[in-house]
Amino acid sequence: MSQYDELIGLLNQKGFHAEFFENAASAKEAVLKLLSGAQSVGIGGSVTLNETGIFDAVVATGKEIYSQVLERQKENPDVKTIWRNAMNADVYLTSTNALTQQGDLINIDGNGNRAAAMFFGPDKVIVVCGVNKVTKGPHDAIARIKKEACPKNARRLGLDTPCAKTGKCEECTGQRMCNVTVRIQYPPKGKDIHILLINENLGY
Repeated sequence: MSQYDELIGLLNQKGFHAEFFENAASAKEAVLKLLSGAQSVGIGGSVTLNETGIFDAVVATGKEIYSQVLERQKENPDVKTIWRNAMNADVYLTSTNALTQQGDLINIDGNGNRAAAMFFGPDKVIVVCGVNKVTKGPHDAIARIKKEACPKNARRLGLDTPCAKTGKCEECTGQRMCNVTVRIQYPPKGKDIHILLINENLGY
């Protein structure tokens, strides 16, 4: 039994395919199994996928990968094309900024490509999440994202935002990274969303 059994049960009742994992290694095996029939995979930028080794494991499968991380390593990257291709992949793999106890996925994006792929991209979506991202409700989730995730991500991505400099949300204008906020309460019609909750602190 786990303190997250109720949350997993609620997610499944809402139509998600949710499962709890004690460690990242077992979750990685599950991800690779879920991807077994896919030829192409879109991958959203995610510290969680890097920390768990899932990103490298998926790339090593030899499938067609649409990832801005890989694209930015090229001499002349075309990131927008990668974002669009990821929307049409067989599967989209990502993390989430927060998961509420009401069973909602909360995400804040700068461009909206990752959030859009989660609810209007590939028919199959895999979301990998550490227990540190579980919050009481949507307002707590947004507060957590702006306090914990955004400043760290801004620094990681080398963005010239106030939060990257001060370490806290300044509710800025101009070059923001918080332009799109999405709350997925139920899987959209025809959408197969798998949520893998891992009993570890992962990502931001």
